[in-house]
Amino acid sequence: MDDKGYTITPMAFLLIIPVIIFAVAFGDIVNEINQFSTITIGSDVTGGTVSSIYSSISNGAGDAGRYAAYKATRETIDQQNFLSNSKARVRDIATEQLNAHVIDVCRKLSNETGRDIYINNVHIPANSTNQTFNHTFKPEDIKVEQVDGYGNADPYGFYVVVKAGVPIKVVQNDQVFEGTLPEIRGYAPIRGLEDPYIWIKSKFRTRNTIYQYPYYEESNYEGKKDYHFADNVTIEDNLIQNLQFCLNGTDNPENYTPMSYYFPNPNGLNFFERLQGGQISGEPAGSRISTFVIGDPLSDIYRNAKISKIDVDYYNDPPVNGTEIFLGSGNKEKPFRDPSGSIFYLSSYYKTFFGLLNSYKNNVP
Repeated sequence: MDDKGYTITPMAFLLIIPVIIFAVAFGDIVNEINQFSTITIGSDVTGGTVSSIYSSISNGAGDAGRYAAYKATRETIDQQNFLSNSKARVRDIATEQLNAHVIDVCRKLSNETGRDIYINNVHIPANSTNQTFNHTFKPEDIKVEQVDGYGNADPYGFYVVVKAGVPIKVVQNDQVFEGTLPEIRGYAPIRGLEDPYIWIKSKFRTRNTIYQYPYYEESNYEGKKDYHFADNVTIEDNLIQNLQFCLNGTDNPENYTPMSYYFPNPNGLNFFERLQGGQISGEPAGSRISTFVIGDPLSDIYRNAKISKIDVDYYNDPPVNGTEIFLGSGNKEKPFRDPSGSIFYLSSYYKTFFGLLNSYKNNVP
């Protein structure tokens, strides 16, 4: 009997026992669930940290490449001298920038998640305010190239490639993720960068900025490359279109004209070659570009000689001769001129290459 006069019979006592046992068992289940949840959440955070590191390297590689391209370009122009090894210089600048970016991101991740992060066997301390410790990536871990992961050349950008196999480790207490990075590629466009080749080769008399000629067609309805330089010819206006459009640089983002566009040319120079002043052995032909020369910046040297106005002809040593493109017939025949008013000369090779004729007697089409 209890203090209120109720009696606990043997039968009632037997009914209470399962309730007590269930309560004890339920408490163990809750503890196990809490422990499992902690492990699951911990592993999720660790996995998320690894994913964030991968993304930061991928995004940082492209940004580091664009920065390196700008720095190398300014260095070449300001020193008024071509680089001796342009790809190595761009790679070294990109590596330094990528290290600074990844170190900063990993510090923040360490503070946010409580994980210790190691890249390339280098521990990145969460609270360090200096960068005197070893860099995460070394130049030999990085390469720069103007082809994508499938081997396709890109004339208007390059890739900063973190080579596969760099060790990575994320640690918290007894939880450890340890592995190696796959190959990571970040894209760096070169559009909008000043061309050091034009500046130096013109003896610092003219400049040009790399913008893409929009009417080039890699494969037209006949399966051929098509520059569309002579889609329309108007004799009375002395106009060959879209050659005039290309020469003028119409609608370029700087709104500065004339400033000739750039177009693919397997015999031209790619970005790294323009930093170095000449073709580099082994560079893919599909990565090379050219532009036209406006006016006659080396007139004092060439002395009215008829020099082909594509950049690799005009600045070649020795320069390549060219001939006029005439419009009209008889006493109304006139040579085609560029936006500066200078006669536009082009070598026979490039006239054929671009699908341009020596003369146009009638309008096209």
